[in-house]
Amino acid sequence: MAKVPETMHSIQLVKFGPPKEAMFFNEQTPVPQIKTDSQVLVRIKAAGINPIDAKLASGNLKIGTRFMTLPTIPGADFSGVIVAKGAKVDGFEIGDHVFGSKPVLFGGEGVFAQYGVIDTKVAAIAKKPDHLSFEQAASAGIPVITAYDGIIKNGHINENNKQKKRNILIIGASGGVGSYGVQLAKAINQENTVIGICSEKNIAFVKSLGADRVIDYKNKDAYKSFINEKIPFDIIFDCVGGDEYYSQLDPLLVEHGVYSTAVGPVEYAGSSQVNISTVATVLKSVLYKKLFSAHSYIVVTALSLTDFKLKVVPFFDDNQIKGTVWSEENIFPLKDVCIAFEKISSHRTVGKIVLSIA
Repeated sequence: MAKVPETMHSIQLVKFGPPKEAMFFNEQTPVPQIKTDSQVLVRIKAAGINPIDAKLASGNLKIGTRFMTLPTIPGADFSGVIVAKGAKVDGFEIGDHVFGSKPVLFGGEGVFAQYGVIDTKVAAIAKKPDHLSFEQAASAGIPVITAYDGIIKNGHINENNKQKKRNILIIGASGGVGSYGVQLAKAINQENTVIGICSEKNIAFVKSLGADRVIDYKNKDAYKSFINEKIPFDIIFDCVGGDEYYSQLDPLLVEHGVYSTAVGPVEYAGSSQVNISTVATVLKSVLYKKLFSAHSYIVVTALSLTDFKLKVVPFFDDNQIKGTVWSEENIFPLKDVCIAFEKISSHRTVGKIVLSIA
């Protein structure tokens, strides 16, 4: 194992605002040090970019940025190689290839850097399957955990009832979360009928993930025809948000069906400034749906990071799901993080965007 240097390349978030004003590439950042017995130092090989990363960096999510101290290194999802470990780290050795996600809101520095400290007691971390490249492994983290919570946990699917054949609809099926949602919905039972909603240009990608059918939401006639079919869905997983999809599609749910959303009643929440009025509107809308909807309405909130190793990773180990880096166009060098942020903020990404860290 190569000697750990004293400094590294990293992305520094120095203020909240547009990417090119808020972040810069630093070639002389001190390498972080292990501070507790449960931590490991990882040589980061790739890092995934999530919409939440862009929303936090923009300063739009005050509820999250109030806990952040600047300057800091952003980024939660990672893959890499363990180069040092605390005395009480169990289940991991130096040299292990790992992947996962770390919580960064409460003062912790992120993984958009050559090295990162990961606490094995609080982070989602597991050994990387050999068949996954570092880039594909970095596409997991928050998206796959969100999809797991949104479909399996919120859908009340367990070992005792997973054999039941279900109709599952994924809204925003070609994005980072939705693309994992399609795979998980099919992986839990190959007899499930999984339908995705996305734009026409992404239909081939979503079908390659296992969707039985894909609806182009931009084709108004086809979309209206789909709604009029009145397919009885057991679970609708919404990765876009807003009330339009909810009002149109919630009536399609069966009795005791679940409308699960990764975003909530505000479309692409956090893409614009979120203030007290926005929060009040969201809470009011969520409460109304919970009280008066004929079906369960559940928002994915606190992610089950601790479920990652035991409940999510086995899907990768068994080749039931795969990484969602659709093409080389989704991979950026660390120094081009601002370009990557601009791409993910367009809401037109296919699969996951990742940083390759040399």
